[in-house]
Amino acid sequence: MSENNSILVCKCAERGLLSQSALEPLLQEEGMSVVPDLCKAAAEKLPMLGEIAAQPNPKIYACHPRAVRALFVFAGFPLPENTEIINLRDPASQTSDDPSMESNPAWYPVIDTSRCSNCGQCFEFCLFGVYEKDGEGRVKVVNPQSCKNNCPACARICPEAAIIFPKIGEEPINGAEIVDEKAVKENIRVNVDEILGDDVYATLAARKQKRRKLLDKKKIEKALAERKTCSGKKK
Repeated sequence: MSENNSILVCKCAERGLLSQSALEPLLQEEGMSVVPDLCKAAAEKLPMLGEIAAQPNPKIYACHPRAVRALFVFAGFPLPENTEIINLRDPASQTSDDPSMESNPAWYPVIDTSRCSNCGQCFEFCLFGVYEKDGEGRVKVVNPQSCKNNCPACARICPEAAIIFPKIGEEPINGAEIVDEKAVKENIRVNVDEILGDDVYATLAARKQKRRKLLDKKKIEKALAERKTCSGKKK
């Protein structure tokens, strides 16, 4: 950490969604703690984030405050209430979808715990095992690397608009503040009708079965790969 270890600057290196004109002077200042990509750093749970969160008056230059706070919670280092978060999101760079990126460590959901009701719909909906429930029934993002790149479907149908994908352009899924609750809830209702259809419970049950088959297939493939590796070592 630098001597000015209460200030963190995110460069959003994975997708470049922050204003470069705002970033340049910050990066030239001495003593700044700089992280190439906050989403990736949170996925890797870098100790640097814990050191920032432990400071009495942290200051963070990144994107939407809701997204930043959710990323730190996901990393296991909740920010203090008095943290100052400066949004450098560039309005001209709102579209972040890049189909060429088959795998991206910076693309995954985080949860706004202040809004989440732990209904479990995201857990039932996701086919890739991104979410799990802890012993108290709280939904957690536990396998961010399994998230399908550029897919924010779980966030679009979240009843409480609690799921955030910081790398997407769509508001409020990208963590932008929710100013019109009624409009957001109406949009969610439309998304649920389009994605889940008339019988929500039947659709979720079918997806649950499909998820189990996919995860079982992955486990079998992993076991076979490990067996092959062990056999090779014995020869």
